[in-house]
Amino acid sequence: MSKKKSTLNDLEEFLKLQASSLVTPSSLGEKVKETPAVKTEPAVATETASAPTPVTKDKLTEKELISAIHELAVNKKDFYQFITTVVETLPAKSTEDTLLINTALYLQGGSNWKEVVRDYWKNKE
Repeated sequence: MSKKKSTLNDLEEFLKLQASSLVTPSSLGEKVKETPAVKTEPAVATETASAPTPVTKDKLTEKELISAIHELAVNKKDFYQFITTVVETLPAKSTEDTLLINTALYLQGGSNWKEVVRDYWKNKE
């Protein structure tokens, strides 16, 4: 009789791994060095050259965007890749953003999620 793999046990192991990595804070000296200087002039919204160019000049409405994401979500692996790509391009990533990337990688990787997460972060270094 074949042994059925429990995905709940995998998920529990993944979440424990994430919790242990979230608990380890960086030293205060590192945080002080990383803190950007406070700007005294008002911030002006500008487009950067690294911003993706839209396919059309019109912005998508919220309903159109949701519809497009629903179409993308038909293929789960593409959807998880989309989430990863969007989150990794966010400015000033937080711990929650890293957790979201790892969760998408976990879902994308299936039974070999450990290798998928490890390879992703190894390639980012």
